[in-house]
Parts: sequence; C-alpha cells; structure tokens
Amino acid sequence: MIISHIRSAAKFKQAVLIVDDQTAALNIHKAILKSLKLNLKIVTMTSLLDTLNLAKKQVGLTITDFSMKEMGGTQLLQPINYTNSAKLTPIIVITALKDKALHQQLLAAGAAVCLTKLVNSQELCKVAQFLLNKSKAFYTHKITSLN
Repeated sequence: MIISHIRSAAKFKQAVLIVDDQTAALNIHKAILKSLKLNLKIVTMTSLLDTLNLAKKQVGLTITDFSMKEMGGTQLLQPINYTNSAKLTPIIVITALKDKALHQQLLAAGAAVCLTKLVNSQELCKVAQFLLNKSKAFYTHKITSLN
C-alpha cells in the first residue's frame, strides 16, 4: 500500500497536535476535541522543541499556546510552518492577549485562527471541526488526483 492510500483507509484517524506548557490547558483542549467524537488521534506536548520533530509528520490540525517558555510570539509559527507546511496543516494559536494587531500579526505569520483565552469550548469545537474537514478534504482530493 502506498502512503497516499493510508489516509483513505477506513481506520485512518486524523491527528491533532496540542502544544502548551501548562498541563491543565492541554487537558482542557484535549477534552474539548474528544467531545467532537471524530475518532481523532490527539497528541499533547509541553515542549515546542519536541513538537518540531513531530511536526515533520502530517497532522490534520495543530493547536498551540502563544506564549511558551522556549519561544513565543510569531517566532513559534515559523519553525512549525517550515517543517509541516501551514498550507497543509492549519494552526490555531491560543493567546491571553486581546490585541487585534497581534492577532493580525499571527494570521499573517501563518496561523489559520487566533483564539483568546479562556477559549469558549463551542468556538474551539466549531473552528477545529471546520479546519479538520478542510484538511481532510485537501488530502482526499490529493489522493484522488494521484490515482
């Protein structure tokens, strides 16, 4: 079986990567995504540096905190975008800052969506489901065009 056919397999699970240096936030975001009942493979990580190794593999969605101990701001989007191509994997950035200019900067740097803490669970569900469907549709189309 070629790698492109794996995504079309009946048992394929879309992967979601959640990155935050606070365990409580990881658990909350993971619980919110599990409530979608989309049969997702959810990977949580507390280190952005470890994330970059995983980001080389394809995930359907990345959710990351804006301010991490190792790096923060728009600089955290650059290595994620470089290793996994933001066009293929949407990134949701979650920040405590309500600065509209900052949100625009994050969007310009490659974030698909910027949400403000405390994240409304319904909003995160709606955005995550939309982006996962978009990611899945991209790969379904890509596989179809390869065959």
